[in-house]
Amino acid sequence: MKPTNSLQSLPASLRRPAVLVGIVVVAAVLLMLYFRRGPHGGLPDTAFYPVKRGDFVVSIVEGGTLEAVNEVVIRNEVEGTARVIYIVPEGSYVKKDDVLVELDSSQAQDQVNQQEISFAKAELALLQAQSELQIQKSLTNSSIDKAALALRFAEMDLAKFTNALAAVNLAEAENKLNQAKAQLGVSQDTYHYTTNLAASGYETKQRVDSDFISVLGNENAVIAASNTVVMLESYDIPKQQAQLESDVSEAQKELDRVVAQSLSKIAQYEADLVTQSNTLDLSRAKLERDRKNLEGTTIPAPQDGLVVYPASDNRFSSESMIEEGATVRNRQELIKLPDTSQMKVSIKIHESFINMVEKGQQAFVVLDSMPDQRFRAVVDKVGLLPDTQSRWGNPNLKVYKTEVLILDQLPDVKPGVSAKAEVIISKIEDAVSVPIQAVTTLGGRQVCYLQKGSDVEPVPVEVGMFNTKFIEI
Repeated sequence: MKPTNSLQSLPASLRRPAVLVGIVVVAAVLLMLYFRRGPHGGLPDTAFYPVKRGDFVVSIVEGGTLEAVNEVVIRNEVEGTARVIYIVPEGSYVKKDDVLVELDSSQAQDQVNQQEISFAKAELALLQAQSELQIQKSLTNSSIDKAALALRFAEMDLAKFTNALAAVNLAEAENKLNQAKAQLGVSQDTYHYTTNLAASGYETKQRVDSDFISVLGNENAVIAASNTVVMLESYDIPKQQAQLESDVSEAQKELDRVVAQSLSKIAQYEADLVTQSNTLDLSRAKLERDRKNLEGTTIPAPQDGLVVYPASDNRFSSESMIEEGATVRNRQELIKLPDTSQMKVSIKIHESFINMVEKGQQAFVVLDSMPDQRFRAVVDKVGLLPDTQSRWGNPNLKVYKTEVLILDQLPDVKPGVSAKAEVIISKIEDAVSVPIQAVTTLGGRQVCYLQKGSDVEPVPVEVGMFNTKFIEI
């Protein structure tokens, strides 16, 4: 990635200081021409910088904060909000399982107590639903068996009548008809015999009349028996056949209704059982969640470490300071336990320089508390998007968060220490460089003022790479 090769290519906000400084230098030169002329009418030697060749380092220096590369973040796992009752002082060294934070547990305890009652009710409701389902299954089985038995009896009655009873009844009627006919024949013969005897004077008229009455009675008996056979064949047997067939049909329909009603009732009770089971599962899950919330009111240390309170990158953040009595939200950071064996410095680089910075570039870090020592470092991460937190105060400011990983072993320092990171962009060997204030703009071109005897002359120059002090010519 090529660095900027001229001051004109810089943003106005970055180019202006160099231009203004250049103008100030020119003004200073003019003033010195007037007030501080040497004995020969020229400028003092201190007003000039001897141009020479040498190695030229292009770098970006930004301030930042010392942070741990790896750290354990302790968050509030209690749902909703909770009040801090106790928190271990910042800077303390804690052992694993030491209490770091205690939150107000009164509300969480009340929720657990109420949910335990709801859970017990849900368990009872499930048992009742299971019992009612078994009872309903027993009742429906009995109803189905009863309806099936009624259908079976109706079918048996129909088969009995069709296969035997109708024929028996008809045979009995025909037998009675035959008997009546036989009796009629006997009575008629007796009547004729008695009539002949009476004509010869051997029987009385009373006996003849008696035999005649018997004939009349037997004739009526034959008529009645004959009508009985006709009624059986034409009416009684077909009617009873139809009635028994109807009974079978109704019994079948009743069985179908009982089965359908039974299945419907069982489905209702099964649905109620599923509902109660789901209710119990939800109640159990909420009870477990409430118990977890209650357990979350006491936060132990997951490992040994140094206690550091989190600092918000956004100064306009509405989150309260982490202290006793403060109210914290769910998932809010409470404490950090950094691993100080490997540290980094987080800096923010202006958008005009971000294209020069790449992962893996060499860097150096200087701690504000140890200004005489430089620690080797390397660019570990470059933000892809502008840092949103830095735009609150100035929406037009776009900086990119960059992490510089320190390679050297640091002395016993804690996270949060202020530091400066110098990112090495390029090293130019045998380059001509001048102080950046010596370059100014004249007539739309970059120039430097060169000493020629007792006078100074603006000379156009082509600028190259630069750092905070020097610029390449």
